[in-house]
Amino acid sequence: MNKEELLALDNSEIAAKLNELVGAGKSKDDALAELELTQADLTKQNIFWVKDKFLARAWSGYTSTKRSGNEYAQEGDGWRGDDVKDFKGREVPW
Repeated sequence: MNKEELLALDNSEIAAKLNELVGAGKSKDDALAELELTQADLTKQNIFWVKDKFLARAWSGYTSTKRSGNEYAQEGDGWRGDDVKDFKGREVPW
């Protein structure tokens, strides 16, 4: 399987293949070299090295760029995020 075919797989499948190699005694770098992958390839696929194993989308909540809607909400006469109000709209004492 070449690099393009491997990257076409689901992230969890790629992580499982890498973890098989690590489980067989290979280091992280050796496992990546055997599959012809780089750290940049893994980052683009949201695969992370955490506590001696590869995890696919380990922190999916932090990888989203979609706004939650809570960033700036009107609170009374001010907006959340203003320098003079805290996140609940209360006056900040500075």
